[in-house]
Amino acid sequence: MSGKQALHGACGSQLRRWRRINIWIDRILMSVLLFLMIFIGSGLISSLTVVEEGRGSIKYQGFSQLMKVNPDTVAWLTMDGTRIDHPVVRSEDNFDYLDLSFDGRYYAGGTLFMDKENGGIEEKYCIIHGHNMAAGAMFGDLDRYLDPGFFERNRHGTLLTPMYDYDILVLASGIFDAYDRNVYAAGAEAPCGYIRENAVQQRDADGADHFLALSTCFDDMTDRRVVVLCALTDRRTHI
Repeated sequence: MSGKQALHGACGSQLRRWRRINIWIDRILMSVLLFLMIFIGSGLISSLTVVEEGRGSIKYQGFSQLMKVNPDTVAWLTMDGTRIDHPVVRSEDNFDYLDLSFDGRYYAGGTLFMDKENGGIEEKYCIIHGHNMAAGAMFGDLDRYLDPGFFERNRHGTLLTPMYDYDILVLASGIFDAYDRNVYAAGAEAPCGYIRENAVQQRDADGADHFLALSTCFDDMTDRRVVVLCALTDRRTHI
């Protein structure tokens, strides 16, 4: 074999080796890309599921049916101009429904729940907690009441209970500390004066004596909470 032939043979062997290496590199890269696509896709599906469940996958169907699904049901809350249209539950621990759906499955958005210190909606000052989720899920629209235009346009809502229906009038909105006992003293006298003095938006409600506070996180990094104070008015026997 001549030197030229030997050189061509060696070059051909190296090229074949590099082709095999490139093929394996391509296969590894394709596998990594496929894994990332599946991982990202599953994350998007999970996120969409959280949003969809939190934006009204459970429909109001009467309390007898709701309580068959979850005996902890105490109310159904709807706020005009928002995506808030959800059942409200109550348990003996405020942590129970932080990551449980209304039907008892794990769900990052949790369920709206009345504070455990409230014995029932008939108390003069009740607090309802919920997560601030993306795209308006759960209490994700609550911080919109901090905007003066939205606050002015969207004044009303409805609270249904097994016994009574109430109209809701939004009185004030503000940002408060999660450990502020002036706000988070469920079952006590409503801290209307304190909330309104420290609110960013407010309006008068002469003669109101039955109040509801809606509370959610303002952000993930602090103990600040968005609080919307409402008056419950025009109590009607539930039909």
